Amino acid sequence: MQKNKDIIIERIQNYLYSFYAKDIKTARDNEIYDCLCRYMMEIIGKTWVDTKKIKEGYEVYILSFEYLPGRFLANAIYKLNLEDEIKDALNEMGFSYKDIVSLDPEPALGIGDIGMGSSYLINELSNKKIKATAYALRYESGNFKQVIKDGMQTEEASSWLKYGSNWEHKKSFTNEIEIYGKKHKTVTYDMPVISDDASFINTLRLFKAESPKDVNINKFSKGEILEAYDDYINNSSITEFLYVDDSSYEGKILRLKQEYFFAASAMRDFVRRYLLYYEDIKNIKDQTNVIINDIHPSLALIEFIRILTYEYKFTIKKAIAYTREIFYHLVFSVTDDSLERYPVDEIRKLNEDVFTTIIDVQNELAGEIDFKPFIEDGYVIFKNINLALSKDYLFLSKILAENKGANKQNIHINLGTDRLMYGRSANDKLSSYFKDIGLDVTNYKSLKNISKYENDSNFLSGLEVIKFANKNRMIEVLGQKETSINPYSIFDMQLSIMHESKRQILNALAIAYQYYYLRDNRNAYFVPTTYIFSGKANEGYFIAKETIKFILALKKLIESDKIIKEKIKIIYVEDVTVSDLRMLYPACDIYSNLTYPLYDNQNFDMLNSLFNMANIISTKGGIVDNLNKTNDFYLFPDNYNTYKNRKDNHTYKASDIIYQNQVVKYTLENLLNEAHQNFPYDFKNLYKEILLYNDSFEVLLDLENLIKIRENASKDFLDKEKWTKKQVKNILWANEFNLEDIKKETLF
Repeated sequence: MQKNKDIIIERIQNYLYSFYAKDIKTARDNEIYDCLCRYMMEIIGKTWVDTKKIKEGYEVYILSFEYLPGRFLANAIYKLNLEDEIKDALNEMGFSYKDIVSLDPEPALGIGDIGMGSSYLINELSNKKIKATAYALRYESGNFKQVIKDGMQTEEASSWLKYGSNWEHKKSFTNEIEIYGKKHKTVTYDMPVISDDASFINTLRLFKAESPKDVNINKFSKGEILEAYDDYINNSSITEFLYVDDSSYEGKILRLKQEYFFAASAMRDFVRRYLLYYEDIKNIKDQTNVIINDIHPSLALIEFIRILTYEYKFTIKKAIAYTREIFYHLVFSVTDDSLERYPVDEIRKLNEDVFTTIIDVQNELAGEIDFKPFIEDGYVIFKNINLALSKDYLFLSKILAENKGANKQNIHINLGTDRLMYGRSANDKLSSYFKDIGLDVTNYKSLKNISKYENDSNFLSGLEVIKFANKNRMIEVLGQKETSINPYSIFDMQLSIMHESKRQILNALAIAYQYYYLRDNRNAYFVPTTYIFSGKANEGYFIAKETIKFILALKKLIESDKIIKEKIKIIYVEDVTVSDLRMLYPACDIYSNLTYPLYDNQNFDMLNSLFNMANIISTKGGIVDNLNKTNDFYLFPDNYNTYKNRKDNHTYKASDIIYQNQVVKYTLENLLNEAHQNFPYDFKNLYKEILLYNDSFEVLLDLENLIKIRENASKDFLDKEKWTKKQVKNILWANEFNLEDIKKETLF
């Protein structure tokens, strides 16, 4: 009987003959990689076809600007349980499994919480055997490649599609969309979304913008090269980068083009697919749900109504009623700068029919109680479109759902996170340890049984051994860029995108205080701590870029002190990927969620750290109060309402804190007076911004709180049994975040 290993070798050899006219002995790594992917897609394709044949009369569609699917090859191998066979096959052929898998490019389709949440949602629908399609743009270069150089962030283009992708296939159908009077062709690519048991495969559908015209040969032959390629450039720019700098007029218009191209492509495909399977458009509200993830795809609701009224002769009233039955809005970003609004004239120029539909819907709804107009002060407000036309307006934070005003009852859901991606497959040692006692981190009911071991000293000791091994693995991976990392130190992480609301400035100020205190008190006791940052700052975001400079300068300052650098270390992981996160979470001792409570809706980094047995420092916002179940976090003293009352009543004065709080005064004075050769950053840049906006995110107010919290946490860290007991209690709390009760036809 032929073994799997032999079948794998045979299939790879056949593909080598077909595509490279080579045998295994002369094949290169990239050729073996390509043929292995083809073999994997052959297996996946059969299940994918079977899933597509299912016609249950109910499907879910997700629209998101971001996804974080991770590397497809390693993910598929793990889910298909083929790792041992493939390792054996590659070894027999003379190739390294690690080297071959590393050739798989990570799709650059997202950067943060939206990407994690969107990927989790489509994965979980696959696990529940619910047919679903996730829509996205096929960004050629993703966001950008972050490079830390000379103490600052620089950006480079880096295409994950430079050599194509083995995990997508191009569809034969296209759409034409009119944007600013020009035609844009939608070219569609599908990628598989595999359930955890590999028995059900949904689709991630990507849209690329292409020109429907050929290059203008007349202009080209006359030497008018730019004019000849004008249509090509206009189209390809739409799907080149994830988030363009929209601080300029041109950048804002390009963002608007992206958003409408995506919305129109998705809605036309949504209707086309429905009619292909079910034929009668009148039943679409009973057989589908559409989830709009965050603000960027908002025009999809308007486009859907436009399609129903213009192409299928629905009345505006009936089209609105259908939309309100089908669409859900899932909120991720709640900061003011994340809410989209565009001048009325731009929407009119974008597409006249879309503008007319907005006016028609607004006129139809104008008499409703609490209706918020779509057009205010000369702008089209996307948030108001979602509020008026969505069935439910969903937050991930209970306290935000209760406190955000809207024209309907706000709802919150405990969305959860991808435990296989960031837990079981990322943390082999912990996964095996759990498996030996019948626990599975991906299974809600199974993981609840960890409570039986809460007081088992042997079990708790085993957790510490695993954590230490994972910390050493991280040190080994980062060893080329970072030296002298102490595995016995506390690994304190903050891995979110760079934004004022995430308060990396607060984190850095607290580290600066620790440095100056130890410098001035050389014999003071301090538990060694390694602070780990990541996160990109989008082009044009001044404060975020200054924050990175501040952190990197502080890193250099600490490393210049021979004594203190043994106690404090800063690591900045540049251009962090899903692969990096899968290495970081298992090594995390403390995850610091310092997000300003009024803007804290969700933190997937925190949940992922919890499922890898970490402890948590957090403000009292976001998901901390979502559950009646208690946790054992290290929490800031003020709750959400305290922050809100200060903000609403304007009772906070940053200048008072600066002069009255000795910790704040001590830290700021030292930073402002630090010698440039040791601290290569002018802290006045940040200091002035903090004062200019009256410390709008209250980093100075919370500085002393964070320092005290970390002191308490570091003392507990030395009591290993107490420390690990807290981790067990916290993973039980995190276990409640899941879509365990999601059912067909009642999505949320």
